[in-house]
Amino acid sequence: MKIHPKSIVSFSLFLITLAVNIAMPLFRPYAENDGLNNGQTSLVLATYILGMLPCYIFLGGISDKLGRKPVLLFSLVLAFCSTLIITIFPSVIALIFSRFFQGVALALSMGTGTAYIAELLKTDPKSSVKAANATSMATAIGFSGGAFMTSIALLIHFSLTPITYFIALFITAIGIILAFFLPAIPPIGGSLVRLPYFPKGYFPVNLSIAICWASTGVVIAIIPSQLALFNLTPYAGFCLVLINWTGAFLQPFVRKYFQPKTSLKLGFLLIPLGFSLVILGCYLGQLAIVLTGTALIGSAAYGFSYQGGLAIIAHLGGVQKARSISGYMFFGYIGFGIPAIFLGYLADWIGIIQALIFFELVIVMLSAYLYITFDKSTD
Repeated sequence: MKIHPKSIVSFSLFLITLAVNIAMPLFRPYAENDGLNNGQTSLVLATYILGMLPCYIFLGGISDKLGRKPVLLFSLVLAFCSTLIITIFPSVIALIFSRFFQGVALALSMGTGTAYIAELLKTDPKSSVKAANATSMATAIGFSGGAFMTSIALLIHFSLTPITYFIALFITAIGIILAFFLPAIPPIGGSLVRLPYFPKGYFPVNLSIAICWASTGVVIAIIPSQLALFNLTPYAGFCLVLINWTGAFLQPFVRKYFQPKTSLKLGFLLIPLGFSLVILGCYLGQLAIVLTGTALIGSAAYGFSYQGGLAIIAHLGGVQKARSISGYMFFGYIGFGIPAIFLGYLADWIGIIQALIFFELVIVMLSAYLYITFDKSTD
């Protein structure tokens, strides 16, 4: 049976994003074993961002220059190595190196994979749309799939090296072999370095995705510690599953029925509401409330706000569309990493719930300001 190259590229993107969060449900147990507090644990996110952002900023044109296939293959190998490291050395120190490799792999593969699929479907008039949709679905399932698999495995048998690590290594090895058979499309050339572009009116749009992804970063870095107080550690991965899957499966609905500005402004309401439910659930030790809150956060962070903001920033960017989207993603990942690190140390100082309430007040004020001023600031 012949496998279409598009499917191999999609599968590769799934594998790379699968590796990113496969160890997420074990962040807290690794930290406890190594004697780390919340602030120190949150620095794991910093290594992920440290690997990712320089690639997004300075290597945006790498696959144009070197070709799609070698860059995708290199990303797959990095994903394999990241999982291998944490499998052999299940600790926070190993996780730091693993997350760095994951950040590099993700940053190099996202644009590469989307462009690769579009070129493989170049005879299709809707190739760009189909490529974006394929990338979005593959990565959404991958990001949450790793955490979902490991959460299930931990509920069956708790281990610092769950069977999911070995499954991921096996299927990633298969992905690397399959990728070798992809067609080698000649590089299109161009500059290797492509700095982000920030068009007029960009700030409220980019700030909105920073707020959204900051909420998801805090959920990943800090919420597992609070769940552990109620012996709910194995369920931490389900928070990430709902964040990613809720937003991903809403994307077609959002694109079809909502104008970008309306979609984005809905996120200003959903993020504070969702995070307040996360806080309530953490305080009461009620997993159902926490999961409801994370689903609402996901509906904005990867659904309403993400889709609306992406459409608006692409329009504002004009002929510099690709670089303006890089700027949008730059703000998103800064939001994903920096607040979680700050909140981690604040939680060690004043307590987890108090730190989360402080963060809630900040996002309520910022969201209210953006909701009131948004239409004028982007006209």
